[in-house]
Amino acid sequence: MGSIKIGNAFGIPVRIHLTFLLLAWALVLFTTDPLGLLGMIGVVFGCVLLHELGHSLVARGFGLRVADITLWPLGGMARMSEIPEVPRIEALIAIAGPAVNFALAGIAVVALSAGKALGLQEESGPERFLWFFLLINVLQGGFNLVPAFPMDGGRLLRAFLGRKRDWLAATELAVKVGRVIAGLFLVGSLLVMVQGRSFCMLPLVALFVWFEGTRELWSVRIRHGILPFGAGARGFGTGAPRDVGDMGAGGAEPQPEEPHEPGAARRPRTWLQRLSSSGGFSEEEIRRLEQHRGPLRNRIDPYA
Repeated sequence: MGSIKIGNAFGIPVRIHLTFLLLAWALVLFTTDPLGLLGMIGVVFGCVLLHELGHSLVARGFGLRVADITLWPLGGMARMSEIPEVPRIEALIAIAGPAVNFALAGIAVVALSAGKALGLQEESGPERFLWFFLLINVLQGGFNLVPAFPMDGGRLLRAFLGRKRDWLAATELAVKVGRVIAGLFLVGSLLVMVQGRSFCMLPLVALFVWFEGTRELWSVRIRHGILPFGAGARGFGTGAPRDVGDMGAGGAEPQPEEPHEPGAARRPRTWLQRLSSSGGFSEEEIRRLEQHRGPLRNRIDPYA
């Protein structure tokens, strides 16, 4: 299923996934107060949008492009260009979302305190709204700090691990921790539902953490020139990582990686750069090919 654009926020397109609309419609069908429920959904996903804007605006401050923000049943997702492998940048972008939620919760606390000072009646409509607003933001901010990669807490964990080790190794360890937490989410939520206490969406969150974490791990492995599929990326019986540079023409010896200090900024070499280092195209040849505007093959005269 796709999504539909509903507007722009700070120049960033905001979209709603069709599954979100289907879920909202299904919930409205089974409630006696559809307007009240729609209002609650609006408040919840308004806070989600502000959370994602926190990530997006900090990312733009570092020069990254934010393609859009999409709201879907499990929350929101901001699509960005590739984030540099710098622990400080990843940590600041990751913490920005929960920080927005905690700031909103602080505003609610101040408003509640001001209401009491002004003699606002307890259990009034405004007070109930402020308590709901406070609870939603505390839950959103706190839950997103769970260290289950690729949630915000998991990205903070990777940033912390990336200070002392290679980015790929930090990602692999963060994904393993995320999978353990996803398993705990799944088991705990199933036990709750089997006992008939309530329905929760944690099984879907567990699946999201597992599959999105795996997908991002594959992406990092590919960017580092390593085949993504576990043991298949380690060569046959050697246990050593098999780099794309090892597959150069003519069995050329693999070129050593450029020296890299753990925790320092690093942008992985592209596939074309790796091909160049293993006996393929030079940088100048690559530049000429990128600027070429015609057929790359010479025409061959069959009668020559």
